[in-house]
Amino acid sequence: MKLQFTLALTALVSLYSATTLAAGDAAKGKVLYGVCAACHGANGEGQEALNAPKLAGQQDWYVVRQLQNFKAGIRGANPKDTNGMTMAPMAQTLPNEQAIADVAAFIKTLK
Repeated sequence: MKLQFTLALTALVSLYSATTLAAGDAAKGKVLYGVCAACHGANGEGQEALNAPKLAGQQDWYVVRQLQNFKAGIRGANPKDTNGMTMAPMAQTLPNEQAIADVAAFIKTLK
Protein backbone atom coordinates (compact mmCIF):
# COMPACT_ATOMS: atom_id res chain seq x y z
CA MET A 1 0.00 0.00 0.00
CA LYS A 2 2.76 2.44 0.95
CA LEU A 3 4.66 1.57 -2.24
CA GLN A 4 1.55 2.19 -4.35
CA PHE A 5 1.03 5.54 -2.65
CA THR A 6 4.67 6.51 -3.19
CA LEU A 7 4.52 5.52 -6.87
CA ALA A 8 1.28 7.44 -7.38
CA LEU A 9 2.67 10.49 -5.62
CA THR A 10 5.86 10.32 -7.67
CA ALA A 11 3.83 10.17 -10.88
CA LEU A 12 1.75 13.18 -9.85
CA VAL A 13 4.86 15.11 -8.83
CA SER A 14 6.44 14.32 -12.18
CA LEU A 15 3.42 15.59 -14.07
CA TYR A 16 3.20 18.69 -11.91
CA SER A 17 6.94 19.31 -12.16
CA ALA A 18 6.84 19.34 -15.93
CA THR A 19 4.39 22.25 -15.82
CA THR A 20 6.20 24.23 -13.12
CA LEU A 21 9.64 24.07 -14.73
CA ALA A 22 8.70 26.45 -17.50
CA ALA A 23 7.86 29.04 -14.84
CA GLY A 24 11.20 28.80 -13.00
CA ASP A 25 13.03 32.13 -12.69
CA ALA A 26 16.81 31.55 -12.55
CA ALA A 27 17.50 35.06 -11.21
CA LYS A 28 15.20 34.50 -8.23
CA GLY A 29 16.57 31.00 -7.86
CA LYS A 30 20.10 32.36 -7.59
CA VAL A 31 19.10 34.30 -4.48
CA LEU A 32 17.36 31.28 -2.95
CA TYR A 33 20.35 29.07 -3.81
CA GLY A 34 22.43 30.94 -1.23
CA VAL A 35 21.29 28.46 1.43
CA CYS A 36 22.19 25.54 -0.85
CA ALA A 37 25.64 26.95 -1.63
CA ALA A 38 26.78 26.42 1.96
CA CYS A 39 26.97 22.67 1.29
CA HIS A 40 26.70 22.23 -2.47
CA GLY A 41 29.11 25.04 -3.37
CA ALA A 42 28.61 28.39 -5.07
CA ASN A 43 28.90 26.76 -8.48
CA GLY A 44 27.07 23.56 -7.58
CA GLU A 45 30.34 21.64 -7.48
CA GLY A 46 29.39 19.72 -4.31
CA GLN A 47 31.53 19.03 -1.25
CA GLU A 48 32.70 15.50 -0.63
CA ALA A 49 33.58 16.26 3.01
CA LEU A 50 29.93 17.13 3.68
CA ASN A 51 28.54 14.34 1.47
CA ALA A 52 26.87 17.10 -0.54
CA PRO A 53 26.60 15.97 -4.17
CA LYS A 54 27.40 18.02 -7.23
CA LEU A 55 24.30 19.81 -8.49
CA ALA A 56 25.78 21.43 -11.59
CA GLY A 57 24.63 19.49 -14.61
CA GLN A 58 21.59 17.97 -12.89
CA GLN A 59 18.35 18.00 -14.83
CA ASP A 60 15.84 20.54 -13.55
CA TRP A 61 13.05 17.96 -13.32
CA TYR A 62 15.25 15.82 -11.07
CA VAL A 63 16.09 18.73 -8.77
CA VAL A 64 12.40 19.64 -8.48
CA ARG A 65 11.40 16.07 -7.70
CA GLN A 66 14.06 15.62 -5.04
CA LEU A 67 13.28 18.93 -3.34
CA GLN A 68 9.59 18.05 -3.33
CA ASN A 69 10.40 14.62 -1.89
CA PHE A 70 12.47 16.18 0.89
CA LYS A 71 9.73 18.71 1.69
CA ALA A 72 7.05 15.99 1.73
CA GLY A 73 9.07 13.70 4.00
CA ILE A 74 9.45 11.02 1.34
CA ARG A 75 13.22 11.49 1.60
CA GLY A 76 15.14 12.35 4.74
CA ALA A 77 12.70 10.93 7.26
CA ASN A 78 14.54 7.67 7.94
CA PRO A 79 17.02 8.02 10.84
CA LYS A 80 19.44 5.75 8.94
CA ASP A 81 19.55 8.30 6.11
CA THR A 82 21.82 10.84 7.81
CA ASN A 83 22.51 12.76 4.60
CA GLY A 84 18.80 12.94 3.83
CA MET A 85 18.03 14.07 7.36
CA THR A 86 20.51 16.90 6.87
CA MET A 87 18.94 17.93 3.57
CA ALA A 88 15.27 17.71 4.59
CA PRO A 89 15.23 20.86 6.76
CA MET A 90 17.15 22.75 4.09
CA ALA A 91 14.41 21.97 1.57
CA GLN A 92 11.88 23.35 4.05
CA THR A 93 13.46 26.80 3.61
CA LEU A 94 11.88 26.92 0.15
CA PRO A 95 8.43 28.32 0.87
CA ASN A 96 6.49 27.00 -2.13
CA GLU A 97 6.53 25.26 -5.52
CA GLN A 98 7.55 28.47 -7.28
CA ALA A 99 10.67 28.73 -5.11
CA ILE A 100 11.53 25.12 -5.93
CA ALA A 101 11.10 25.81 -9.65
CA ASP A 102 13.24 28.94 -9.35
CA VAL A 103 16.09 27.10 -7.61
CA ALA A 104 15.92 24.31 -10.19
CA ALA A 105 16.05 26.88 -13.00
CA PHE A 106 19.17 28.42 -11.44
CA ILE A 107 20.86 25.07 -10.90
CA LYS A 108 20.23 24.27 -14.56
CA THR A 109 22.44 27.25 -15.46
CA LEU A 110 25.40 25.85 -13.51
CA LYS A 111 27.97 24.08 -15.66
